[in-house]
Amino acid sequence: MYSFALTGGIATGKTTFARFLLERCPSAVVFDCDKVVSRLLNDQFIQAEIVSALGESVVDRGSGNLSRAELREEVFRNKCSRTALEEILHPLTREECLESLAETATSGGSPLFIADVPLLFESGFDFGYESSLLVATTRETQLKRLKSRDGHDDALAEAMLDAQLPISEKVDLADVVFWNEGPEQVLRCQILRFLETLDILN
Repeated sequence: MYSFALTGGIATGKTTFARFLLERCPSAVVFDCDKVVSRLLNDQFIQAEIVSALGESVVDRGSGNLSRAELREEVFRNKCSRTALEEILHPLTREECLESLAETATSGGSPLFIADVPLLFESGFDFGYESSLLVATTRETQLKRLKSRDGHDDALAEAMLDAQLPISEKVDLADVVFWNEGPEQVLRCQILRFLETLDILN
C-alpha cells in the first residue's frame, strides 16, 4: 500500500484533487484533516478548551457556543491564537490519521492511502508517509478564489494566505507537484499520469 501526504494552500484545489483521484481510483482512502477539525470544533469539551485558551471573544453572544466566524478572524489575525488552536487540534487530528492509516493497511482493501494535510510543511505533521503531493496555483489565483468562493474581504484573504508558507516555498519542499491553474481536465490528466506510475489502476 502506498501512503502519501496531500497538501497545498488555501483555495489551490486539494478537495478537487481528492475528488478526481477517487473517481479514477475508488479503492483509495483519503483522510481529510479539515473534516476532522470541523468535527472536533463541534465537540463541547474541545470548544471549552479553545475558549479557555483564546478567550471569550470567540464565543457567539447569542448562542453561547463557539463562533466559527469569530474564531477564523482571531486565528488568522493573531499568530499566538493560531498557535494555541493548533496545539489543541493538531495532536488529536494526527492521532486519528494514524488510526486510519493503520486500519487501511490492516484491511488490505486499498492500494493507496492519502492524508489531506493543509499545514503539512508548516506543522511538521508526520504520519509516516512515503512522499508529499502538492496542489499548487499562483497567489493571485488563491486570492481570487478566496474572495469569490468564500466572500472574504481583501484584508482577511491576505491574512489567511500569510498564515501559510508561500506556494513557491512549498513547491521546493514537495516531492510531486500538480499545477492547478488551467481547466479541470488538465488536473485530471496529471492525476491519471501519477496513478499510472504507481501501477495500481485496473
